[in-house]
Amino acid sequence: MDLSSTIPRYHLYGEGDSANDFDFFHIEAIRARSQPLGWSLEPHSHAYLFQILMITEGVGRLVDDAGEHEVLPGAVVFNPAGAVHGWTFTPDTCGHVVTFSSDYLGGREENRSEAERTALRSARNLVFQTEPPDFQRLMFYLGEMAAEFDSGQRRRDVYRPLLALVLVHLFSRKVEPADLDRTPEFSLFRYRALVEDNFRAERGADFYADQMGLTTQRLNRYCRLFMDRTATQSIRDRLVLEAKRLLAFSKLSVSQVGYELGYEDPAYFSRVFRKETGVSPQEFRTRQVHVQPVEPGT
Repeated sequence: MDLSSTIPRYHLYGEGDSANDFDFFHIEAIRARSQPLGWSLEPHSHAYLFQILMITEGVGRLVDDAGEHEVLPGAVVFNPAGAVHGWTFTPDTCGHVVTFSSDYLGGREENRSEAERTALRSARNLVFQTEPPDFQRLMFYLGEMAAEFDSGQRRRDVYRPLLALVLVHLFSRKVEPADLDRTPEFSLFRYRALVEDNFRAERGADFYADQMGLTTQRLNRYCRLFMDRTATQSIRDRLVLEAKRLLAFSKLSVSQVGYELGYEDPAYFSRVFRKETGVSPQEFRTRQVHVQPVEPGT
């Protein structure tokens, strides 16, 4: 059942998709969004956001390109960015949905755990069956996230390590690329890995098409289908994301950020960044400073 070309893309379900999702984290109870909608969410996708859904009571039914899957308490579902998924739940369903952008984990790719890298490069929905002790741990992690989201003052300090632990629990087992991506001919898993490894040095779509044994035209067709972007746009998205990370979390000057990403002309880097984000690099950095959470007593 190929839903990819017919379903809507959202930020969170029912909300307009934003190309500016950066450093984003959200957690809510399943019933908070599902109950007002009659416990049914039509098939949709999120261009930039990953989701983890865990049911603690009740039954969910996941609909995606592979068909329908019954999800019971004890299972955890991972929806990567771009993957089609729809849900129906029984009215007694309890649990949480965690939504995050890839950059929320912070740091460079090479400093992330293997589990984190595998999760962020996955291309299709995964249903994990957990043992009771692991499920109890995951319930605790998500419960702590939800409590902090509702009333806490240390959100960033709490979410990031707990999210990393959740991904380690889910992806610490060996997961083969074939288990992550069943797309005939084109592997979104492999394409994402190639971009991650080469985006600083190789910005042309021809390089990635050649590496994957495809024509550039065919690569662009698959990129539009699965990511709603051309190959060139998806590579540029990755560069802009890295620029945002460096501006928000490093002490490099704007010029140094540009040099780090291969832009020899700082003015040109600033023009590219403004065109893609609507603000200058310095304006973006200033906004990030202003939205950092305030710790108690500061």
